[in-house]
This record gives sequence, structure tokens and C-alpha cells, in this order.
Amino acid sequence: MIKKSYSIYPKLMTIVSSIAVGCESTNDINEKLHPEALAANILEMERFPNQSQINRFLKRTEEKSIVQLQKFHHEIFMRHSDSLSSDEETVVDFDQTGLIANGKTYEFSSKGYFTKKKNQLGYQVSAAFAGNHSETISLHLDPGNTHCQDRIDDLLYATISKFKEQLNNRKLIIRTDSGYGSMHSIEKLKNIKNLLFVTKGYSTR
Repeated sequence: MIKKSYSIYPKLMTIVSSIAVGCESTNDINEKLHPEALAANILEMERFPNQSQINRFLKRTEEKSIVQLQKFHHEIFMRHSDSLSSDEETVVDFDQTGLIANGKTYEFSSKGYFTKKKNQLGYQVSAAFAGNHSETISLHLDPGNTHCQDRIDDLLYATISKFKEQLNNRKLIIRTDSGYGSMHSIEKLKNIKNLLFVTKGYSTR
């Protein structure tokens, strides 16, 4: 049996490619990506790594690898985003949604707030999303007890770093729900020069 050793870069590009072609899990990699030699050649690989290698890689993933993935996403976004090339105002939604995961094999899941569900374990997904062109700017998966405001700095940084021109031209609008409506979060938004935003406060006050 031929064994092939891959460095970190090809494995990261395989993960990005698997998302791009619609793999719902790493199990789909063997069927949808591994046979695609031509696509692998474009990314300077003979073949894509198989699913088992990607699973081992993900289990060993550290913060450095996450930073590399974020850089890949940023570069791809800056080259191919339809939102960046649009002359219209760009509206970016900040939102958080809960994912229930009660199984014993789900690492780092914890009790948290899940709409109409009590005493459940799961995760919170925080995202910055440009709806006009259905583009994800930033996404984070956290334990279920994570408050949405814990991620506002990350979402802001990711958004502003990508939409600098729109921000300077006052064409960037950030829209949030009441979860981000504390005075502390509102002050952060107000302190960003030229930023337009719409948010619902914690209370009618």
C-alpha cells in the first residue's frame, strides 16, 4: 500500500476545499475530494488527503492552526467576495444561535441558553454574515454557556478588516439583535469612526 505524508498546508486546504464543495462531514472527503486529482494539482498536491488523515489532523489542531485557517479564509474572501465589489451599502448581521448536543462524545458542550429548550447541553455559534450575497465573514463555535457579547470583538475585527473601504465611505452597516445591546457593546460600535449600526437595546431605556 502506498503511504503519502502531507504537511499542514495541504490538510488545511483540503478542509477549506471540502467546505467549498459542500461536504457535510469529513466522511464526504473520500468520495467528493480524494478522487479529484486535477483540483488537487491546482493546489500543488498530487491528491487530496483522505478522510482519516483529516480526522487525525483535526484532533491535533491547536490555536496556531486556527489562526492559519482564519488567514486562508481572509485571503479567499478578499479575492472572491461579491460584497466587496458591490457599490451598494453592505449590511452585516451579527448573530448567535444554539446547537443542542447532548451526546457523551461531544467535547466542550455545556448547558446554556437554547430557545424553548431547558437543561440541554450544546454549543453556541456566533457569526458575522453579509446577507445580500450570502457570505460568511466570521464564525465561531463555543460551549453552550458562551454569551454572544463574548465574541463581539472577534466579529468586529473580522468585519472591519475586510470592509475597510466600505467603512471609510460610510457604506458599512452592522445590524445586531438585543443580545449585543448592552451599553458596553454599543459604546464599542459608536467608537468606530464612520461605522453605521442598528441594534436593539437590552431594555426600552
